[in-house]
Amino acid sequence: MEIIAVHGGLDTSRDRQFMEVLEEAAQQGYKLLATDRVQAMEAVIRVLEDSPKFNCGYGSILNLDGEVEMDAAIVDGVTNRFAAIAAIRLVNNPISVARRLMEKTEQVIVAGDGAVKFARQQGFPEANCVSEEQLDAWQKAKESLARGETPTQNLFTGLEYHADTVGCVVWDGKGLGAASSTGGFSLKMPGRVGDTPCLGGGIFASPTSATVCTGVGEAFIETLTAKYVDEQIVSGLHPQQAVEFALRRLADLKGTEGGILTMDAEGRIGSAFNAGRFPVVFLVNGKVQKDFKPVNLKPELTLN
Repeated sequence: MEIIAVHGGLDTSRDRQFMEVLEEAAQQGYKLLATDRVQAMEAVIRVLEDSPKFNCGYGSILNLDGEVEMDAAIVDGVTNRFAAIAAIRLVNNPISVARRLMEKTEQVIVAGDGAVKFARQQGFPEANCVSEEQLDAWQKAKESLARGETPTQNLFTGLEYHADTVGCVVWDGKGLGAASSTGGFSLKMPGRVGDTPCLGGGIFASPTSATVCTGVGEAFIETLTAKYVDEQIVSGLHPQQAVEFALRRLADLKGTEGGILTMDAEGRIGSAFNAGRFPVVFLVNGKVQKDFKPVNLKPELTLN
């Protein structure tokens, strides 16, 4: 059995046009899953990075200075290899740079100008990742700040709707893996790095489970939420129980919203969130499981 689950980020629209891109991403990954688990994960995330509908790659949120700085990471639960790119600029597919870092070097995380330099050395061309929609949203947000008003843009999406950090988890019948990519949150400090490139914070994979998170990255880092999910599964919990426990813990400790997607070595899925929306596509042996929906804990969780 071969399984891919992919999410489009916290507060991302579940409109058909968004779900179709998520399904296409899962299908592209499925084509490669039988032969190369890591390449399959890269393929999933690349589809989302290439779409301006998601907060990663082209269409990422702009930081306070009006620039796109992106994070991406990939982890193989079989080999224990992890590679991440942080605060990288001017590349279309940060996830591909992260994979190249894993395959070509012994480094684990490269950030900022160093990440850009590595990308150029590896042949990744310079690219403008600023979409018109995000630029317009940034300009409106800056105008609001100048007037002393709170911007109306969603913290996670940079817009008044869709889309936040994306991620996927896979099972190829032999092992698990996870990958994630993001532009961060609206009007973030230049140089800020979120939970995506922090192993155990926003992403984790082991022989037991694979997990990706979305939401306020600082909260996931400080609580090591992705690692916590793995620990709960190791203790015997079903993945769905594990993510719900983790989300309640996150709300208790940090008073914040989040979304978590996980899978265990039996191919069982767990997914929960406590925000407006959290679209997930679940693919088993190439077929979309239409009846699958993440559990919404927002009605029961009171945030600080």
